[in-house]
Amino acid sequence: MKYSIKVWLFTVTISPLLLFLTLGLTANSAQWNEILDSWLILSIMMVYGLVLSIPAILIFWLIQRKLTTTLNDNKVKLILSLYSFISVWITFYIFDKGFVERGFQQMLWVIVYSITTVIGVWLFKLQKLEKNEA
Repeated sequence: MKYSIKVWLFTVTISPLLLFLTLGLTANSAQWNEILDSWLILSIMMVYGLVLSIPAILIFWLIQRKLTTTLNDNKVKLILSLYSFISVWITFYIFDKGFVERGFQQMLWVIVYSITTVIGVWLFKLQKLEKNEA
């Protein structure tokens, strides 16, 4: 469970930061101080992402728990990466069906969250479970 929580927390903290920097500095031409002063909005984004991703991370944990008993780390991480990428797109679609039609700025949210999650999958070390623990 520690691995899943690390990936989850990494995603819900780093993704909003990357979005703020990317959208703030490039798309909105904001000054660095304006971005730093937006910590309340950033915090809300993190809490919102934390709550909305609970179902996806529970499934992630179940997949990880099952696969670590039978497959090597690289295969497990590949499967978790594919699942994570797809689950981010599905989650965004469930909560905002029109994000695709609204242009690149809206798509950037999904892209950043997807990439960040996949990076988290590969960044952290998996814990092996014994077959009788799964």
